[in-house]
Amino acid sequence: MRTMEKRQTLLFLLVLMLMVGLAACGGKETTNKTQEDKKTNDKKEAKIAQGITEKEILVGHLGPQTGPVAVYDKVRKGLQSYFNYVNDNGGVDGREIKLIAYDDQYQPAQTLKGVQKLVNDNKVFSLLYPIGTANIGAAQSFLTESGIPVVGIGTGADKFANPPIENFFISTFNYKIEAKMFVDYIANKLDAKKVAIVYQNDDFGKQSIEGAKEAIAQYGNLEIVAEIPFLASDTDFSSQAQKTVQSTPDVIVMFTTPAPAANFRKEMHKIEATEIPFLVSATGGSDPNQFEIAGKDVWEGTISSTNISLDTASLSGYEEYANQIKKDFGEQDIGDLSETGWAVGQIFVEAVKRAGEDLTWENLIKQLETFDNWDGSLYPAVTYTPEHRYGNTTLFLFEAEDGERKVLHKMHYDLKTEKVTYDD
Repeated sequence: MRTMEKRQTLLFLLVLMLMVGLAACGGKETTNKTQEDKKTNDKKEAKIAQGITEKEILVGHLGPQTGPVAVYDKVRKGLQSYFNYVNDNGGVDGREIKLIAYDDQYQPAQTLKGVQKLVNDNKVFSLLYPIGTANIGAAQSFLTESGIPVVGIGTGADKFANPPIENFFISTFNYKIEAKMFVDYIANKLDAKKVAIVYQNDDFGKQSIEGAKEAIAQYGNLEIVAEIPFLASDTDFSSQAQKTVQSTPDVIVMFTTPAPAANFRKEMHKIEATEIPFLVSATGGSDPNQFEIAGKDVWEGTISSTNISLDTASLSGYEEYANQIKKDFGEQDIGDLSETGWAVGQIFVEAVKRAGEDLTWENLIKQLETFDNWDGSLYPAVTYTPEHRYGNTTLFLFEAEDGERKVLHKMHYDLKTEKVTYDD
């Protein structure tokens, strides 16, 4: 009896030991599997930045929606319309793009607050087309320290491109380069000698006049006869108009935003001084709505520039742009400002596509640096490299004629030789 009990006890112990061993093996297997799953998840998370989910890409924009330069809100409309178009057609690899935009009223302090909110609170993946030299300057330290990709910088101030900033990619045509191209046109096409410069007295205007002065110094036959400042908030330009005329210039160059350009031109029209050739920077004169703001007859003869071809029939996807803007906001918002917003949206989406599933800030920056004369946007060509952040160096110079913008020249600036060439 005792022998049988011993055998049963021994058998029970053997079975118990076997069960413990199997459980231990199973536990080890389960542990290993859990660790492998965690590593896989960690790897996936490492390749996804903030603002990215399986269904959404969150991006942010800062610009004036109200205030003295509220016209620049058309940039936001261009961005929003392009993302509406993309989302209506399936998004980007199944993800829809959501734009969060804040109104900074063109006030640098408000820009900084808005940028901090977008990055820290809203957790956007990228900032798109923030507007204004002083505005971006106020947020520059925060943006560079954060490392967030800023695609389509809405200022042509040279300090944001030269030397290049790793996470900054320019959209607005470089102010100094534009000024140099204007000077070349004045010297070689207009054969003018005396130049009056009217400029917005802020970082933006000072950058442009600096570029103009550098270029004029290269031409022995050119002379600056007047430097006349104004503020972006100014509405009365009678004093500036009088001073300009009194300097007896052969040509007037104005570095400005849209409303001051229109108001200055109105004053020149009042004193019958519109026969003097008048060049306006793209920031102030490129949008066709200037015919409405200044008046068709008043704006007649104004010369300005744009970095988007006026031959819309030659632009791939322009019909989609025009139709979407009309649908979302109305025909009155078709023009250079919304076009550039749409174009920056195209650049961003292309970079996201190139990044694939590796949607990190580092990889998006790396993919943007592969753009080599890319012609898939409304811009003529876009190039970004580690050394080159200008984006585009081709301008279309045009003149206001009978309510239309008539192309005068297609101009190119060579960054290596610093020479200006013309297609015609």
